Amino acid sequence: MPEERLAEAYTLELEPRMKAWSLDQVGMVYSFGWMYSPGLLRVPLCPGAVAELRPSNGGAVGARVYAVPGERCWEQRLGRLPRILGMDEDLSAFHRMASGDPLAGCIPGVLPGWRLRTLSPWAAFLVAVAQQNTGFRQGWGMLYRLHLAASRRLLGPGWVYLETPTPSPRLALAARESGWGYRSRTLAALAAAAPRLGAGLYEAEPEGCTGIVEALSGVRGVGSYTRNLAMLLACRSYWSLPLDRWLARLAAEAYGVEPRRAGEALASRFPGYQGLAALAATICCDAEPYPRAVKRLRAGECMPGRREPSPVTLWKTTPPQP
Repeated sequence: MPEERLAEAYTLELEPRMKAWSLDQVGMVYSFGWMYSPGLLRVPLCPGAVAELRPSNGGAVGARVYAVPGERCWEQRLGRLPRILGMDEDLSAFHRMASGDPLAGCIPGVLPGWRLRTLSPWAAFLVAVAQQNTGFRQGWGMLYRLHLAASRRLLGPGWVYLETPTPSPRLALAARESGWGYRSRTLAALAAAAPRLGAGLYEAEPEGCTGIVEALSGVRGVGSYTRNLAMLLACRSYWSLPLDRWLARLAAEAYGVEPRRAGEALASRFPGYQGLAALAATICCDAEPYPRAVKRLRAGECMPGRREPSPVTLWKTTPPQP
């Protein structure tokens, strides 16, 4: 795979406005090993540029930008870092709704400093397609193998960052070889539609995020679940509910409704935050297969990190090299 050596380009300090915000809690959730390790988080700013974040003095966060020499796209993205990481985001309303909830209650109780880490629309669609009709282990395994097969390797001082694979004719082939099955055809269709959407497709927090996601939602193979998950991950649209069979059955059990009413139950309990609650449920229940997840739900044991790999421990089992 192509390699690019990065050079340090800029340093700055960030001050989270929310005292409960936690770099580790933000970083550990749904991260590969090249993204996070305790006390360190790497966030892509744009193609060829990565911000490395570490705790600093007095609750601040120190950020170092590494970029391909001559690449300046990060200059226009640096100001978005606090929003990408949810540093200034007040989730107290969501925490009140989630407190004591059988599915999402671990967030205010165990992970109060967690905030969604925004993905670029393209990265969000890769995640969403990988999760179609599959479980956590299989879906994230496919995505991991695709990165190993198709990512550009960005070489920092003593570390490697695997960039999100970009649209290309080879992408569908790499996906098929990585076990994506029919989903590789959806990736090929998305890759064909991508060039007309411009650079914002590959940037976290782009202008017109909703329009970019909607433009790809008409691609064959993109249904409501895929669209809603991409909208949640890329645009921070917390109302956007990615409701699959796993969540419908689990929510039906938790709230005493029919599975077909699960979306309504989530919207009623978490108005404006039903999508975030869905993501929280996967974290709290370790995204386990339904039989084990419902057993934990009935026992009141939906707490994260009891099974590996899980959304909070994925980084431990996915190093940047095979």
